[in-house]
Amino acid sequence: MTPEEHARASWQNEGETMPLPPIEELRARADQFRRTIVRRNWGEYAAGAFVILAFSTMAVTGPLLAMRIGAALIVGGTCVVLWQLHRRGSPLSPMEHGGQLSVLEYQRRELVRQRDALASVFRWYLLPLMPGMAIMMLAPLLSTAPAQWAMPPATALLAMASVVAVFAGIYVLNKWGARKLQSEIDEIDFLKAG
Repeated sequence: MTPEEHARASWQNEGETMPLPPIEELRARADQFRRTIVRRNWGEYAAGAFVILAFSTMAVTGPLLAMRIGAALIVGGTCVVLWQLHRRGSPLSPMEHGGQLSVLEYQRRELVRQRDALASVFRWYLLPLMPGMAIMMLAPLLSTAPAQWAMPPATALLAMASVVAVFAGIYVLNKWGARKLQSEIDEIDFLKAG
């Protein structure tokens, strides 16, 4: 029985407290959540390594000075993002021993930690990348280099709009994820109160 089902059953029994779900079930849910976090982080680390490699190459070989500077800033911003992901988003060490309430408390702490990381994604994930992205996008528009590097304003605006849309999508999805985690925190609080 999930915490939500447990909460619903307790509510339907008109105030009668129901026993907590079995400890094996609580541990299994906590372990599954931990594995999900680890998989997400490894995916982010792999993507970050690709971004660092690609933009490091561009920082050295880019055709325009502004593009090279923007690429270097993106590399630096990506390093900040990966460090912050490790600091804010790495899962807590799993519970070794403890009863049902200890497992619930561990899971609650992990959910709060992940919720807070998702809720503050603009500050630690998107903001470090913005200066480099802005310079990279503006470089072709401001270029005094040969016409082959100049970008038509409509194309540049479309590229900028695409980047803004991606950043907005990341922001909205992470805020949605934070709300979803908050509902799980609320369920655990209900279970602990019962």
